[in-house]
Amino acid sequence: MSEECKDQEKKIEAVMTVMNAWVYGIEKTANNFFGKPEAFYRQWIIISIRPFISKWKELGAEFKYDLEGFEAAKMYVDEVSKTGFMNGADHEIEGDSENFVYTVNKCPYNEHCNMLVTDDKVEKLACLRAMAIIGAIENSKPGESKKWEYKPLFKNGGPCVIEFKKIKK
Repeated sequence: MSEECKDQEKKIEAVMTVMNAWVYGIEKTANNFFGKPEAFYRQWIIISIRPFISKWKELGAEFKYDLEGFEAAKMYVDEVSKTGFMNGADHEIEGDSENFVYTVNKCPYNEHCNMLVTDDKVEKLACLRAMAIIGAIENSKPGESKKWEYKPLFKNGGPCVIEFKKIKK
């Protein structure tokens, strides 16, 4: 591996450390002040993902509107992979319009989840990857995200597996 590649890897690792610390701080704050980190995260990600979506065309991707749950989730994973923001090979999404499973083989937020589970013994993680999917579903078709619940199956070191289930028609 060239020195340039090694330097790039170090920079990416440093950015991921900062991102994990930032996300850990947000989720810990949501737990401490609100007691409902999932509700906080759902609203936060739905709002915060919009500026990212607005830049997709510049990054070679297209956000598609009026898609329901599973189709919106698949679109999000496929299109974000085109932007280079995540590696598509690390993400698998399988299922149908009633249930689907999203697997992240190398989740960059696994470290923050491990800190929360270890430090706080939280009962339910407000999984950032799950929230991104919820945000994509909601931004594609307003109101659709309220029809879905998720269950992260946390494993220190990964892979992260998140089960989504449609709870409302």
